Amino acid sequence: MKQHCKKWAAILLPLIGTTSAFAASSGMTTWLFDPVSPISEQVKNDFWYTMALIMPFMFLAHGLLIYAIVKFRAKPGGKAAKFHENLPLEIAWTAIPTLAIILIAIPAYRLLKAMEVPPKSDLVVEVVGHQFFWEYKYLKYNIGYSEAPIVVPVNSVVTLNGTSVDVIHSWFIPAIGVKFDVNPGKMTHSWFKATKVGHYKGQCAELCGKLHAAMYIDLKVVTQDEFDLWIQQKVREQRIDETVSVVADSAKAMPADSTTKQGK
Repeated sequence: MKQHCKKWAAILLPLIGTTSAFAASSGMTTWLFDPVSPISEQVKNDFWYTMALIMPFMFLAHGLLIYAIVKFRAKPGGKAAKFHENLPLEIAWTAIPTLAIILIAIPAYRLLKAMEVPPKSDLVVEVVGHQFFWEYKYLKYNIGYSEAPIVVPVNSVVTLNGTSVDVIHSWFIPAIGVKFDVNPGKMTHSWFKATKVGHYKGQCAELCGKLHAAMYIDLKVVTQDEFDLWIQQKVREQRIDETVSVVADSAKAMPADSTTKQGK
């Protein structure tokens, strides 16, 4: 028995240590220990509520199994006991789990409805999946960019409209309780309300190609003042990029002979 315990300890302890070290080094936050939105907080509460309802069944089933093995096993000079049919017991083990499933389903349904039906939005961001990066568009401010964190103000309801230009991706950040698929040719929706300023990480949760594992997601939650300054900066950068693009297009469109004449 001691040897088995040592064996499992030798396997599990390094695994737990490695996982903890990775989480600490990567800054990854989770819905279970550090939820930062009303939805992820509700996911955490529903998880522990569900565990409290189902764990007694696991212990009861295993306890009865161990008891039956020990009590009714075949012994020297005797045969193992046999049992058939017990109507009251069969009714009980059907009715009680059914009641437990109903008690689990009610809050789960409320949570799913809360995920699907957002309150009035303060900010709408379009999320576009690419192999293997994310593009964000703030249509209200006429700005867009890619391969950089999505930035939102704290305590604001953010609606996400998602699509993809190639294959199915899944935008997933555990800390805010959001995981939604983006599909080619379709528009899907989700929402969140981050209640704590910070930097939160996630990853594409749909196997989308050879660089899927490197398709990370960064979310920066800032104060409203910081968000307003960030928007102003992005608008200026966008105008500069558009001006450079117009000048470059004009140069390309200019006839070769006129370019030569101007050069002379």
